[in-house]
Amino acid sequence: MKSFGRALLIALGTGMLAVGCGSDPLTRSERGILEGFRLGPVPPDPTNAVADDPAAAALGQQLFFDTRFSGPLLMDSALGLAGEAGLVACATCHEPAEGGTDHRSTPGNVSIAAGYTGRNAPTIYNARHDGPWEFWDGRRDSLWSQALGPLESAAEHDGSRLQYAHLLYDCYRPAYEATFGPMPDLADAVRFPPDGKPGDPPWEAMAAADQDAVNRVYANLGKAVAAYERLLVSADSPFDRFMAGDETAMSEGAVRGAKLFIGKASCNECHNGGNFSDGLFHNVGVPQAGPNLPAVDRGRADGIAAVLADPFNAAGAYSDDPTASGHLDGLVERPEDEGAFKTPTLRGVSRTAPYMHNGMLATLRDVVVHYRDGGGPPGSFAGTLDSAMAPLALDDQEIDDLVAFLEALDGAPLPPALVTAPVLPAGCP
Repeated sequence: MKSFGRALLIALGTGMLAVGCGSDPLTRSERGILEGFRLGPVPPDPTNAVADDPAAAALGQQLFFDTRFSGPLLMDSALGLAGEAGLVACATCHEPAEGGTDHRSTPGNVSIAAGYTGRNAPTIYNARHDGPWEFWDGRRDSLWSQALGPLESAAEHDGSRLQYAHLLYDCYRPAYEATFGPMPDLADAVRFPPDGKPGDPPWEAMAAADQDAVNRVYANLGKAVAAYERLLVSADSPFDRFMAGDETAMSEGAVRGAKLFIGKASCNECHNGGNFSDGLFHNVGVPQAGPNLPAVDRGRADGIAAVLADPFNAAGAYSDDPTASGHLDGLVERPEDEGAFKTPTLRGVSRTAPYMHNGMLATLRDVVVHYRDGGGPPGSFAGTLDSAMAPLALDDQEIDDLVAFLEALDGAPLPPALVTAPVLPAGCP
């Protein structure tokens, strides 16, 4: 495999194969490959000037947990009754203390916010370690622009950028202005209606300059949330400690699973690098079925047009460095994009059930069996199966060992103050 060759050459060239004499459970080449899974620092994001600003992250944590950044529910649910507003926060579907994902999801009934979302909420842990693409279909190309999508999605927060700009003005103005500078005069209700987004009559009646001012406030909301999310890094797993020299950190089964992962099972063809993801899109044949799922999901095929049209993409007017957009150059839909979805990180994976883009697989064992069988039956998913999806001759013990290795990728708990709701501004709408 190409990934095998690259990792082995790197290991040989950098002298990283110094191991014990005969007692190492891994071969020299295996250890060399696994060295390539070391987690490095969070990559910079030049499109977000406050990406690593502690004040922006503190503001972003408040925004992440504030349910006031939402509109009415579309249906009765555990959150409340249809029509009730102010009940959804980012943390509703991405619980930072619980693996950064939605544990209310079940196969075929994925994340519940204002409505059913149609796709499984991915973890926000390590979200900036695997390339620019965000969401399962890559329809956003930065962490900050990703944060903006759910806020106006009818099935998620079901609100509008004018609503959120007013909320920031009324409740967060000092913290916002300390980070981003003066806000527009949102107290002027004639220029800035209380609610609206592109396509809504109140928004379309606004002057272009005022629309731009609100868009900038909205973009900055996303940039603050992204600064917070960049702190949610899952590291120091049993695997990391094992690779650092603690031979007792992983069980014998997990070590056997690691050997399978980079060997017979070839999982590292897509799950590679420090975040166990190539950051790319593959059709792995997950059946599209369930009472709250669309009959067809084209995945990356729809995501490409969406990211190119996004006014908040890396090349757009609200990016802090539009030159950092080379990933958009020449981007076009290809036949293999039909039904393809982004390779998710495997760090912390045992805490992120259910699995796959539509939550169709309930357990890690189900996931391994899915790959052992070479994907779902033809006709149960859109597009053509990725060429790497061939059935694997794995017995029950090997499946158990792979699961044990995946469980050994769970990082140490994050600081409680970072993953729990901070004090929110009171005395405002």
